[in-house]
Amino acid sequence: MPNRPSICIIGAGLTGLVCARSLAQQGFRVQVVEQHSTPGGMLASVRIGHEYIELIPHHLRKSDRNVLSLLKELGLHEDISWYDSFWYGRAGRKKLGYPEKGFHSLISALSQEITDHGGIIYYGYTVMDIDLTLESKRQYHVSCVLSDCTTIVLDSDIVLFTGSCRNLAHITHNLDLPTDFRDPLMDITYKANMSLLLVMKSQFTGCFSRPLGEDFPFQRLIQHTNLVGERRYGGHILYLCGAFQTAHPMWTQSDADVFKAFFKHLQKLNPAIVRSDIKTWRLTRTRYALPTSAPEMPFTEPLPGLFLCSLAMIQDSTESTEYRMDPTIALANDTARMIEDSVSERYLQDTGTVIERIY
Repeated sequence: MPNRPSICIIGAGLTGLVCARSLAQQGFRVQVVEQHSTPGGMLASVRIGHEYIELIPHHLRKSDRNVLSLLKELGLHEDISWYDSFWYGRAGRKKLGYPEKGFHSLISALSQEITDHGGIIYYGYTVMDIDLTLESKRQYHVSCVLSDCTTIVLDSDIVLFTGSCRNLAHITHNLDLPTDFRDPLMDITYKANMSLLLVMKSQFTGCFSRPLGEDFPFQRLIQHTNLVGERRYGGHILYLCGAFQTAHPMWTQSDADVFKAFFKHLQKLNPAIVRSDIKTWRLTRTRYALPTSAPEMPFTEPLPGLFLCSLAMIQDSTESTEYRMDPTIALANDTARMIEDSVSERYLQDTGTVIERIY
C-alpha cells in the first residue's frame, strides 16, 4: 500500500473520533487535537459514585442504526440493555437503550482503536490558527496554544475541522477561503445548552422524561435512573436541560447562580424538595450546541485538503431539540469516505496508480 498522508483532526468529540478511527484504519497518520482534557465532546462523561455517566443525557433508540452498527464493530453491542421509558403526558411506552457502562465505553473504545492504529490524541490543545506552508502551499500548519500558553505547531497534509462553523471562520483568516464559503459560515446561528446533573437522595418523579413550559429556565427534566435503575451512582440521577441564546442573562451567570435559579423552579414542580435532598451537582455549558440555521450550500471541502464536518451540516438538525448521535455518526462516516476518495483521486493523478481500500 502506498504511503498515506497525515491528517490533523480538530476536535475529539464523537464526530472527530469516528472519523479518526476510520482513517487510522486506512493507514492515515492521524493526529487529533482537543481543547479539553477528556474526549467525547457533548458525549463526555464524569464519574459519579462507582459509575461513569454523561454530562448531557443520552440514550439509544431502536432506529439508531449507525450507533448500533458502530457499537457492534467495537464489540459493545451485547452491553446494551433496553428499557421501557415512561414519558410524562404520554400513554404509551418507548423502548430506549443504554450501555451497561454508559457511553464512556464507546468513547474509550474509539480512542483505543485510534491509538492502536498509530494515531495520537492530544488533549489541552486549543487551535488558534490554520495556515499553509509558504514553500509549497500543499501542507497545513495547525497552531495550538497549550494550558501554559506555549504554542505548538502541527504539520499535516490534510485538516478536518469538526467544531462549530463560526469557529472555523475565526481560525482560518490566513487561508484564501472563497467568499461564498466564509460568509455563510458566520451566518450559521446556534443555541447554547446548559445541562444540570443532580444526584438526588430519592426519586424526584415517576416518569423518565418531562417537557416544561417557557416560564422555566430548563425545557426538559430527565430522570435517568428511572430508565436504567440506581446502579452504583450513589443516588438518583436527574438532569435539567435548557437551551438559550447567549444573549440571555443566565448564560453569563456563575454556576452557583444558575444552580439556584434551576433549583427554585424545581421547587415549583415539587414544593417539598429542599437543598439537602441534593447530594451533589454538576453544570455543563455548551456554547454551540444546537444549530438554529443551516448552510444553503454544501461546503465540505472549501480548499484542497481542508474538510469540514459539523453538526450544522446534518439534514434537519435545526428541527431537533436534542443532540442526536445517529446522524452525527452517519455524517462522520460519509466525511471519512470523502477524504479517502479525495486522497485516492489525487494519488491516481500524481502516479497513475489506483489505491485499493482496506475495507
